[in-house]
Amino acid sequence: MAATPLVVGHRGWRDRFPENTLASLRAALDLGVDALEFDLHLSRDGHVVVIHDATLDGTTDALGPVQAWPLAELRQLDAGGWFAPQFAGERIPTLEEVLELAPPGVLLYAEVKDGRPEMVERLVPLVLPRADSIVVHSFDAHFLEAFRSAAPSVRIGLLGNVNKLDMGAEARRLGCWGIHPCMDGLTRDQVAAWHAEGFTVMCWTVRDEADARRALALAPYAIGADCPDLLLRLLGRA
Repeated sequence: MAATPLVVGHRGWRDRFPENTLASLRAALDLGVDALEFDLHLSRDGHVVVIHDATLDGTTDALGPVQAWPLAELRQLDAGGWFAPQFAGERIPTLEEVLELAPPGVLLYAEVKDGRPEMVERLVPLVLPRADSIVVHSFDAHFLEAFRSAAPSVRIGLLGNVNKLDMGAEARRLGCWGIHPCMDGLTRDQVAAWHAEGFTVMCWTVRDEADARRALALAPYAIGADCPDLLLRLLGRA
């Protein structure tokens, strides 16, 4: 396990930039994070795009399901103006763009939101060349099973809440590299037990200093943060 936890920029630097855009991800890299976390959906024509919600409503100037739009039309949308005027014109990135942006030494946590079989087919050839620096994670156990079968060399992680799921048992069944729980109900002893089993534990999501101090007390392998600058400061790495 890491001597100190890896700092993971959740959707980039979500506090200061429009989430899941290249501007947000680039800013987190420039800040000095150890890892990036971002979300994946499929466009209508089968391209893997980086956006959190299943719909465009919250983070673009359009409405409707992401999967109803072809990539060429998604690329015309404004994915930054909703956050602040200076980010107007930011676009929905493709996974290829994020892979090009991130240096090889940066760990990437790619969360699959759209777990349809087509995602497995589209995702595998994109992530196989980065298998040493990417973790595909999801709440969707059926997707993780299918993805692991198709790409056994790529590490997978299980997302969940310890209050609702026996995450250890499920992660063992799936052959996960990582267990990635919400901090709610999580204890330092549970984290230590999973580490002792050989799992890496990435907990989420830090939104303020109280969250950050609580997450650090859990002693995980990695911490997902909307405010990675705050976490880096507490670690003496600002």
